[in-house]
Amino acid sequence: MMKNKNRARLTILASAAVAIAGVGCDRVKTELLAPQNPGLVDPTAVSTPTAALALRIGAIGRYKQVQAGESIWQYGGTLADEYKNADFEAGRINADMRLTDAAVSWNYNGVTQARGFVRDAIKAMKTFNPDSSALIGELYMELAFFEMTMADNYCNGIPLGHTEDGVRTNGAPLTIAQVYDSASAHLDTALAFSSKATDAGSVYINRASRVWKARVLIAKDKANAAAAATVVASVPTTFVYDMTFSASSGANGMWTLNNSTARISVSDSFDIIGGQVNVIKNALPFVSANDPRVPVVNGDLLTPKIPPEDGITRPFYLGQLYKGQFDPLVLASGVDARLYEAEAKLQANDIAGMMTILNALRTSTPRPVIGVTTIPAMATLATPANQADATSLLFREKAFWTFGRGQRLADLRRLVRQYGRTDDQVFPTGTYFKGGKYGTDENFPVPSSEQVNPLFTGCLDRKA
Repeated sequence: MMKNKNRARLTILASAAVAIAGVGCDRVKTELLAPQNPGLVDPTAVSTPTAALALRIGAIGRYKQVQAGESIWQYGGTLADEYKNADFEAGRINADMRLTDAAVSWNYNGVTQARGFVRDAIKAMKTFNPDSSALIGELYMELAFFEMTMADNYCNGIPLGHTEDGVRTNGAPLTIAQVYDSASAHLDTALAFSSKATDAGSVYINRASRVWKARVLIAKDKANAAAAATVVASVPTTFVYDMTFSASSGANGMWTLNNSTARISVSDSFDIIGGQVNVIKNALPFVSANDPRVPVVNGDLLTPKIPPEDGITRPFYLGQLYKGQFDPLVLASGVDARLYEAEAKLQANDIAGMMTILNALRTSTPRPVIGVTTIPAMATLATPANQADATSLLFREKAFWTFGRGQRLADLRRLVRQYGRTDDQVFPTGTYFKGGKYGTDENFPVPSSEQVNPLFTGCLDRKA
């Protein structure tokens, strides 16, 4: 029987991509080999139902593009206030300083190529496994996820070109609102496919699709908050859609860059420069708040010590949500659903209603789980006196609940774009601890590698 605590997981392997989704231990998908060349798929290679399933598994494995190595979740968290640079790599230093340029990929190529992988899998599955409605729905959901990720992180002017069966279709530059619209349409398709059955797998895909549908609705326009709340009303708070890892896959990429290679540190609201405290304006105290949703440890206090790669970033903080290299990484959750409902209350000027939702997340049982960490109950929060303070509190709570999951930069952009706040009220500002001052970039440019597309000439603008 289905219980209220739900977890669907995506296991990503290096030489074979394996998707695992289930209700506890009730449902496990089979292991299938991924195609060897994701860019060019010979139609004859996927001309059977089994081969189409294999292509689908390979496509599902592309979720790892957002968090493996120097990827957009780490870059986005560094451009925002989640992470601090702790190595010598120029791209990450520039992202940390909010000084980005189009000469760096910013993981754009990996994310946009993943879309082609997914499109090929959709075509194959619809041709050879048309009755696998939940699996097809999951692919449409993934396609929307990558488009949502692009709109969250890159400038206005994103081309949604693609390669299908080895044939390239160029895309014209789109505003992020238009890219969110594309993601929203693909999520509608995912919902339609996953609504065709009531088995556990269909329910999981439907719930994850609802969470992302709500997310893109609000990302496009805060006026959509009420509609977003309706979409996720049926998603249990305990629902989790995870990306999982194994010994043959390489590790959780967030763990790798922070806990293993020590190239980024969990950030705080201040630095130590020349022995003096340097307050970083607008940065949240992800370390000094001692919040159980962002557990950390100082690398110098471990045995053996784990110093930063650059040897100079002190203190160097290791996140403990993913303290194990194979700990799962949350892609969508019921906690996210409640946060969208809280924003709907905010938009309706129902601050008390917003606080009821936020405090329930902090106190109710069963407790939410992030990765393998069960978040303990926390003290309730006082009700803010006005709309502006309520907005600040909502986004602060959301930052701690979604830390390291690719949402913080998008939310900072929304505070500027939708809530009318200025850059120096939202983003890290002031003296940078490695020298110089923070810049003013609020997103990443579409890189110059897109210039091979004759329809692309650069970002339409760099506005939030």
